[in-house]
Amino acid sequence: MGEHLYTYDDPPNERHLDQIVGWLERDGVVALPTGTNWAFAASATSKKAEKRLRRLKPEHPKDRPFALLCSDIAMAASMTYVDGAAYRRLRRLWPGPYTVLLKANHELPRVLRTKRAVVGVRIPEEALVRTIVERLGGPLMVSTIPDGPSGPYRMGYEVQEALSHGVDLVVDLGTELPGTETTVLSMLDGLVEVVREGAGPIDAL
Repeated sequence: MGEHLYTYDDPPNERHLDQIVGWLERDGVVALPTGTNWAFAASATSKKAEKRLRRLKPEHPKDRPFALLCSDIAMAASMTYVDGAAYRRLRRLWPGPYTVLLKANHELPRVLRTKRAVVGVRIPEEALVRTIVERLGGPLMVSTIPDGPSGPYRMGYEVQEALSHGVDLVVDLGTELPGTETTVLSMLDGLVEVVREGAGPIDAL
């Protein structure tokens, strides 16, 4: 059974950061609060962790990589093609409840490469999560935790009770999440397209 870690967001607890990053460096899978909902998360360079994620999310298409969770735009742009116009748009959207589809470049971790060469990228609002990525030194691959029998999980104790058998650690800020999906945008070929409307407003796009 995975551990249940109660912590806080800003500033993050150094001892807790070491514990979380330690699991990620050892091919671990953790459950993280990502502003809108809970997500499975693992190091984007770990093939073992990627296989574990696919066992946890068997419905995830085999030809589609898991989304990337980055600490800042610079990290996102190091693995995807972000031109000047896209950069200006992303500065208005991130950190926030938006997952953006971008063309991957050759720096995308090998674990996530597919023939499609497109990856969803997100920068969450939680300072803790961004700091975890910074401390790890690379992005996380993430996938939203599926709804439970009563709908989306909103509290960390619910995730712990239902899913601790499949993860190494549940990182709990003690706050309730809305259980909503992110807004998904496509920024391919210089165009902006709303793929899925969710928590992020689209009227300012």
